[in-house]
Formats: sequence, structure tokens, C-alpha cells
Amino acid sequence: MDNINFEVLSSIFSKARISPYASANSTANQILAKYHINIMLSEAMIPTLHYLEICLRNRINQVLQKYHSANWLMKSPSSLMISEQDIKKIEDVIFKLKRETKREPKHDDIVAQMTFGFWVSFFHRKYDPSIWHRKDTFKIIFPNLPRANRKRSYLEAKILKIKNIRNRIAHHEPVWNRKTSILDAHAMCHELIAAMSKEAIEMLRAIDRFPKIYQNF
Repeated sequence: MDNINFEVLSSIFSKARISPYASANSTANQILAKYHINIMLSEAMIPTLHYLEICLRNRINQVLQKYHSANWLMKSPSSLMISEQDIKKIEDVIFKLKRETKREPKHDDIVAQMTFGFWVSFFHRKYDPSIWHRKDTFKIIFPNLPRANRKRSYLEAKILKIKNIRNRIAHHEPVWNRKTSILDAHAMCHELIAAMSKEAIEMLRAIDRFPKIYQNF
């Protein structure tokens, strides 16, 4: 569009939102181009983030059901030591499901409603005794992860970087200029998905447009 100017961009997106895309000599069209690149890269990450989050929450749920309780989200076992803050999140989800469905929610209903941040919290070192020091945890969650990398700290570092990029995408923030690049985040997601399931990573690759989109920029 040839008639784009700073006033138009500011009225649509706000000055605060477009400022990360601007440099000293940027034209309005250059700013808009960068803004659109950010949208397209963010969009292209969605399938990868989808596979990571779904696989991860299901595998963590399997471990917690094995070592703690089949319905650990319905009634948190003391052995798991879930924080009061996270218990409140679970209670809020249960209340929301009851209100919306007019029935008692099942465990799987709650699993599907818990946020990515909730599942990421289980990578904190406080869960070493109840999760990560258990005999089969890595075998269940990350069966294909090289033995040298089977450390909670190794996984936590990657998961937190992915979470940061994911949250920025969810809130329509810039991802093209971050310390952990969106390309790095994409690679880390693929590493963890492959570590969880060889089949999942093959299915994802069949629809993953991110490498092509990124290459075009």
C-alpha cells in the first residue's frame, strides 16, 4: 500500500506497538513489512506449538497418574506438593467447567483446560522428588531423549525459552528480534517433540510451514 503513513499505523496499532519495528530512518511501509513478517512467523509456529503442548501435557499427566493418583487434578495428592497458586488454578478450571457444562467435569476435561504455564511449572526443581527422580519418568515423557540430556535442568531451560516465545505469540508481541529467536524456539520444540514421539514429529513435519516461511525472509 503506497498511502501508508505513521499516523495511519499509529491509529490502527498504537505508537507503542509499532515502535519495536521502527529504526531511526524507517518508513511507514518498512515498519508495516516488519510487522507483517512477525505475524506470518507467529502464525507459522502454531502447529509446532500445538504438537508440543498437547504431547507434553499428556505425557506429564501419564507420569502423575502412574506415581500419584489417577485423578490427581480432581484431588491433589499431598505427595505431589502442588503449590497453592496452582491448586487455585485447578479449582478455577473446575468451577468454569461446571458452570459451562452443567455437570461434574472429568479428569480429562480438566487436563485439556490447564494452561501451558501450568504444565511448565512441573519442570521446577521442587518437583525432583515427586516427578523427576522417579525411575521411569524420562522413559514415559521423553523416551527418545539422549541419555546425556535426561536432566530436568536441561529440559527446563528449553521449556522456559519456548514458553517466552509462545506467550509473545499469544499476545501478538514481536518475536523476530528476541534473544532466543523464533528459529531457535522452533528447533527446540522439534527436539522435544521428537524426544516424546517419533510418530508425532513425522506428522508435524508433514504440515509444518515454518521453515519455508522463515527462509523467505
